[in-house]
Amino acid sequence: MTKKELNSNFSFTDEEKIDMIKEGIKQACYKKNSDEIAYLMYSIWIFDLFPKYSLNFVKSFSELSREEFHEEHETIASYFQNLHLPQTIDTVYELAISNFEKYRWDDNFALVRKCCFALGDINTPKAKEKLELLLQSEEETIREHAMEQLKRCDFTNKDVE
Repeated sequence: MTKKELNSNFSFTDEEKIDMIKEGIKQACYKKNSDEIAYLMYSIWIFDLFPKYSLNFVKSFSELSREEFHEEHETIASYFQNLHLPQTIDTVYELAISNFEKYRWDDNFALVRKCCFALGDINTPKAKEKLELLLQSEEETIREHAMEQLKRCDFTNKDVE
């Protein structure tokens, strides 16, 4: 079955799908169910809700980014990177410094790197400030990820939230 065939077999409007996914995320958070979170996030792409309806999920993903029980932090960072929204800067920065137990083993700091790319792609003066804060990290790799974006971007987009 193709993605298009799968999508056409659901007789829900996009708005109904969005509401179901958002409610599902809320319930999965309550139950601390990582698998449900993964399925719900994947369904956004299956139902072609990204990028057209991306803004509908910003609040849910911002809240979800603070929860440690799931495995989708890097997906959230990538999602925000694709949106380039100044209103996600604080969430992305908080995610970068979250220090969740499951990421402490990662000497490459993949989550932090994705957050740095997201801040770079948002490309505002406030995003630059957050990258400069990451330069103060004790971890050399984190400093390198932040510097990579500071060199790559001009930070001339407007800080409009």
